[in-house]
Amino acid sequence: MSETTTLSRVIDSEQMQAITSEFNRLGERCYLEHAGAALYPQSLLQHVHEDLLNNVYMNPHTDKYTRDCIEQIRCLVLNHFHTDPSKYSIIFTSGATQSLKLTVESFEFSSNTEEGFECGSFVYLNENHTSVLGLREIAEDKNVDVINISHDNFLKSIKQNHPAPSGQKSKTDGNILLAYPAKSNFNGFKYPLDCIQNIKNGCLNRYLMKHLCKVNCNWYVLLDAAAYVPTNNLDLSITQPDFVCLSFYKIFGYPTGLGALLVKNTSADVLCKKRYFGGGTVDIVISGENFHIKRKILHERMEDGTLPFLSILALKHCFDMLHRLIPKTINNHIMDTISHHTFYLAKDLYNQLNELHHPNGKKAVVLYMDSDFSDIKIQGGIVTFNLLREDGSFVGFMEFQNMADLFNINVRTGCFCNSGSCQRHLNTSNREMKEMYKAGHKCGDEIDLINGNPTGAIRVSFGYYNTFNDVDKLVLMVCRCFVRTVFKKPKRTMTCLQELSVYKPVKKAYKEGMIKLLNERSYFNGYDILPETPLESSDIILDEIAIFPIKSCGAFKIKTSWKIGLKGFEYDREWMIIRENGVCLTQKQSTQMCMIKPEIDLKRKLLILHFKGKPSISVPLEPIIENKTKFASMCTSKVCMDMVKGYDCGDDVSDWISNALGISFLRLIKQSSTDVRPQKKNADGEQKLLSLCNQAQFLLINKASVRWLHGRIKDPMFSATVDNLTDRFRGNLIIDRAVELTEREWHRIIIGKHEFKVDGPCQRCHMICIDQQTGEKTAEPLRTISEQFAGKMRFGIYLSYVGPVNGMKDKALKVNSIVKPMINEDDISR
Repeated sequence: MSETTTLSRVIDSEQMQAITSEFNRLGERCYLEHAGAALYPQSLLQHVHEDLLNNVYMNPHTDKYTRDCIEQIRCLVLNHFHTDPSKYSIIFTSGATQSLKLTVESFEFSSNTEEGFECGSFVYLNENHTSVLGLREIAEDKNVDVINISHDNFLKSIKQNHPAPSGQKSKTDGNILLAYPAKSNFNGFKYPLDCIQNIKNGCLNRYLMKHLCKVNCNWYVLLDAAAYVPTNNLDLSITQPDFVCLSFYKIFGYPTGLGALLVKNTSADVLCKKRYFGGGTVDIVISGENFHIKRKILHERMEDGTLPFLSILALKHCFDMLHRLIPKTINNHIMDTISHHTFYLAKDLYNQLNELHHPNGKKAVVLYMDSDFSDIKIQGGIVTFNLLREDGSFVGFMEFQNMADLFNINVRTGCFCNSGSCQRHLNTSNREMKEMYKAGHKCGDEIDLINGNPTGAIRVSFGYYNTFNDVDKLVLMVCRCFVRTVFKKPKRTMTCLQELSVYKPVKKAYKEGMIKLLNERSYFNGYDILPETPLESSDIILDEIAIFPIKSCGAFKIKTSWKIGLKGFEYDREWMIIRENGVCLTQKQSTQMCMIKPEIDLKRKLLILHFKGKPSISVPLEPIIENKTKFASMCTSKVCMDMVKGYDCGDDVSDWISNALGISFLRLIKQSSTDVRPQKKNADGEQKLLSLCNQAQFLLINKASVRWLHGRIKDPMFSATVDNLTDRFRGNLIIDRAVELTEREWHRIIIGKHEFKVDGPCQRCHMICIDQQTGEKTAEPLRTISEQFAGKMRFGIYLSYVGPVNGMKDKALKVNSIVKPMINEDDISR
């Protein structure tokens, strides 16, 4: 059967439309992080809620009906994996991680009998998830050998044939537990499942002997299936590991906090070392004496306390949902359908990325794969890669992440909690890993390049709800932002997916404009620089003062002067908009926030809000005081991980903002005057108080640097003026100097009669790609900033207030003041 024919049978256009309608909440968002968590369909929640509203479910320790329902769910789960309670038992856990932990904590590695003492081993594959690596600590506490095996050695060893054992080994022999993943969560490589019996027969004995470990032991296999079962068919009637760990949210998206440990019944007796017992796991317990007897049935003695029974009951609707949405077209099983669907999407992306080249002919992508997508049996629906620039240097994954966020594309970057695969594919030694840690790099941080080398990668993973349009949207973004080539949509003969409205085709103007640039201008080899307008005087002038009363809303530009307070400019970022859950709303979630234009009326002591098409509304600059003694409603929120105390500004303005932004239940909060939010210590150990800004009291932008940047933006779809581009950086202080980028060298600045200290460059995110007049998003200028500064997305400088000079008491800073930057403590920059 041809690839095209096979794929066309997977999911047809009508079925794909039905699936996509379940995820209308995504809008234009492209979700490519299925390996992290599946998305839950809308109808699933509806069915779960209807069930809960129409039935009464009680604690299963009390209610037999609820207990019977849970037992039915156990059979349903086992049936999904092609087995039944006579072969496997299911233990509900909080997730795959707890399942792994419970297995090793309970596992009997050694035997201690009259005939002697034998100690077993814990063996794990280097490519395992961090949750498996953590099992080493438990195993070491049990005084067993802990052995790791590499990807290549594992694949080589399991191919060796060994005769079947003559019989079950003696109970005096130790036990060896091998943990390996069914599928790598790093790049989707599928490890063999047909080797389990060979492993139990001792095919890895020779490897253990090299480590001087005892091999006359019983082998048990712990299969980490968390990354495998969301898009693959695990058939336990054929593949029979002793223990299988999984999480349900990775399959269905809901419920979270629920997983399972599947235990082969013939191997259950080895899980005899569990120490702790909770409610419901014992037949008898005496409080005044250390006496108890655990229950005989495996899951009853292993499931401590009350089960999350409502989450477990939701699983029925989860399985019903899959059977309702996914056709049984491959081997008559829905998971085979999903496996083929996601495989061909990933293969299409793999082929497109593999063919991407810069105009100078150099490859644009480094792929970190262990297969070439020629065989679905060894590869799943994941593609992992990094991007290269024209000069061969790496693009940092955080740079890519920012651009992906700008295009509403969700991917995962970093090492994905899989340090073994990450090290192998990035060719990083243990010594280098430790050196990177000493240099400040930690798991999950944003340090993506060290000495030009990547610390992680980019992972794209597909689910049953993804389409070829999602593939094209990602490749289009890569072409526009990193490769500078025209995106050519592949001609596909495969018909399983319909091209939906979620994908926005390349605009004709962009195509024509880019082709014109390619044909008529050699801008890949150099850049046209707009002529700079020198100042008439050598003095630098403070052109503009702006404050942003409400965090992430529009600017209020000062015409004459403005007072400096303890936290920066008075009323600068003293208000914020929060959601119903108390989380601060920013332009990253709602670009229309920039359309709310605040105005400070000092005479009337009012904050006045304007929004196009709506009547204005005002609130007092200070919280309303009732009866002269009681303040307005107090609340707390977080800004950059700091707890912030504030006052609610009332229902009227909250309703006005909710209507303006089209988001329900928003509230306007003013930071309390007593709230003390310190800035992070600078190099001198100083700390300044902050309002609701992210990093520092002031942000300075040099307009000459903006003009310089504007001249390097080559995207024909970007038409912003220099003034519009300046506004995107949301600076408090705007200067205009004849020379660009010199502000990066400054240490201190005197503006008029006030001194400021430079706290460092401003790290930019995709907020600068939002037009502050319209709320529309563009790919620029973030892409060009990243390109010009080798992935370091910094533009503008942070300042903190030192104080007035020459004993001045006036705290007002005036527009058109002279700006005198200092490169060191003595010299003034010229």
